[in-house]
Parts: sequence; structure tokens; C-alpha cells
Amino acid sequence: MTSIPIIILNWNGLDDTLECLPSVLAQSYPHFHIYLVDNGSRPEQVQPLVKKYGAHPKISLIQNQENLGFTRGNNAIMRKLLAEQA
Repeated sequence: MTSIPIIILNWNGLDDTLECLPSVLAQSYPHFHIYLVDNGSRPEQVQPLVKKYGAHPKISLIQNQENLGFTRGNNAIMRKLLAEQA
């Protein structure tokens, strides 16, 4: 069965992201994968995510070196996913 990609973009929003991820992981539909994109956050905002979710089997943590903004941050992952489907 096809896995549904879920993109979560973080930029210095650690508290919101830590609140969001358990809810998404608790869903009943099993065929999904989360792409957690950190958009160049300060180290103290991204390191807890790396520690808690960096090796999670349902999460790919992508760390951008700079803030690409909402659209470019999402589009980078979408391009990667589309290329994998081709």
C-alpha cells in the first residue's frame, strides 16, 4: 500500500512541533511517513527534535541550513518525493 507523506515544517517553533508530532503519530491509519523539515532554526530549537525523533522509523528529519520560508521548505521535499515516484 502507498505511504502517505506528511510534511511538517518547523522554524523556531519547538513547542508547537513537539505538541503536533505525537498527535500525528497516534493516528489510526498506519501507512504514512512524516517529513519533519527544520527550516534553519536556532540550535536549541532543533536539537530536542533530533534527540527525540532523529531515529524514529516513521519520521525523516531534514535540516535546512537556512530558513527557506514556508513554500520553498515544503517544495524541496515535494520535489524529492516526486522524483522518487518517477
